[in-house]
Amino acid sequence: MNDHKYPVYDYFKFIWDKKLLLILATILFMIAGAAFSFTRTPSYTSKAVVFTGNGENDKLSKPGLISGEYKEGLPENLRASFDVKIVEPFLISLSLSGPDKNTVESELIEAAAKYEADLKERYNEQKGVWDDYTKALKAKVEKTEQLIDTYREISSTEKNEENLNRYTEILMLKEEKLPRYYADLKEAEYELKLLEEPELKKDSITTTASSNNLLRNILLGGAFGFQLMLLILVFWKYVLNARRSESQK
Repeated sequence: MNDHKYPVYDYFKFIWDKKLLLILATILFMIAGAAFSFTRTPSYTSKAVVFTGNGENDKLSKPGLISGEYKEGLPENLRASFDVKIVEPFLISLSLSGPDKNTVESELIEAAAKYEADLKERYNEQKGVWDDYTKALKAKVEKTEQLIDTYREISSTEKNEENLNRYTEILMLKEEKLPRYYADLKEAEYELKLLEEPELKKDSITTTASSNNLLRNILLGGAFGFQLMLLILVFWKYVLNARRSESQK
């Protein structure tokens, strides 16, 4: 009548009596976890950092667009592991993982080199535009200075009042525009000076082997084995109680 008065204690006592099974299952699964760690195929990850330059490169500075653009040139079995991240402003990290170290290294270096070449092509285009703009501004400044000198000389010798007024008006207009041309030229020269060429950082290319996670797999294996045996013991006790109840009817 009092057999099931303390069911929790009853289950606990049963499990305690079978504690060796719990310990054995835990140890066996820990060994299995260790074995799994040593049988795993090693994985290698290559990383490279590329300086993008500080020009306007929207298509070549957003990780999602870069990944979509350059993973197509990789072997199909490596595309999913291709990862692009912003390390810090103007620094992009490219990484690739796979089972073969040499393949991973060569494929990543090739992708990074292509990315660098595309960045440089865009940089050269922008630099060319700024160069042309700066040259045009220099020519405008020089021409305006020459015109100012010319009209000053003409004004100093002109006797006709009507012509003198016209030359003076032109001279004042040119003198008024010249400071703005100077400012535009200085700004263009400054922007041109700020442009920095993209570069694949050669010393940033590294390849590392992934850890076999030995300790992690041992602990996970042990935890799984303990919980599995615990469930088995609880079910075992439940079946015994059910059979005893049936026999007493």
